[in-house]
Amino acid sequence: MEWIPAPLPNSIEEGIKENLISWDQLANSHAQGKGSEFYRIDNWLSGETTLAPWEIREIGAISGKTLLHLQCHIGTDTLSWSREGAIVTGLDFSTNSIKEAERFAELMGIRNSRFVISRVQDAVESLDGEKFDVLYTGKGALCWLPDIEEWATVCSKLVKQGGILYLEESTPMFNALTPMKFQKETVFGLKYDLFNKNPVSEIGQGSYADPNWPGKMRIHTWEYTYGGIINALVRNGFRIEHLNERDEVFFNPHPENLVKSRSNYWSLKENSLKFPLSFSIKATRI
Repeated sequence: MEWIPAPLPNSIEEGIKENLISWDQLANSHAQGKGSEFYRIDNWLSGETTLAPWEIREIGAISGKTLLHLQCHIGTDTLSWSREGAIVTGLDFSTNSIKEAERFAELMGIRNSRFVISRVQDAVESLDGEKFDVLYTGKGALCWLPDIEEWATVCSKLVKQGGILYLEESTPMFNALTPMKFQKETVFGLKYDLFNKNPVSEIGQGSYADPNWPGKMRIHTWEYTYGGIINALVRNGFRIEHLNERDEVFFNPHPENLVKSRSNYWSLKENSLKFPLSFSIKATRI
């Protein structure tokens, strides 16, 4: 079933509640079902990291530091940071996702980790005001948040002075484009309006990790721009250290146009006109 437009939610709260239902439904599939193949769970449990080499390089020395992972889902990235030596906390609003993350931590014997059920907007209260050396977030997370300014405000309260925020996301351009037929060729054309303030509401089946998952879901996401992210961070006490763009991305919404470039990453096919697919931001709390 293709994803098709759905009516907008009556409120932001209604949209978030419907999103929570969807993520709770998907957690088991992503951790133990067909979706686990996308996450390479067997390889990961055997020692493979889910982190890209640039993430490890750009964050720098992490051993012994406290790291908070917002919107951690089933904890694969969170626990990969633990393997790098960080003392990790994962936070997610999905109870089922947190259960899977805790199960993985137990399976792997990782003791320097904990997982907390909470929405991002409630994270400061849920964590009793604790501040961390590193705040890590991204990989398809920001689009589920209706208010980037609120997100940046929360982040500023969770990072120690001199600590860093690290974000890895798909680019606004990649999010807004979709393959379209044009004169017998396939080109990328605009599908979404990046300046739309309302959610993008859709109904369909499957997920990025398991396209054949049979459940039916109604989801709501929000577009973001570079300016929205960077300005919100600067207004909330962060200094941007870098913004790096890449021609690889961490999921494959267009199988006919993307090919595997490395574990957990895809790039445009050879001879395609290239454009940025993902980016990272590193920011210091001043």
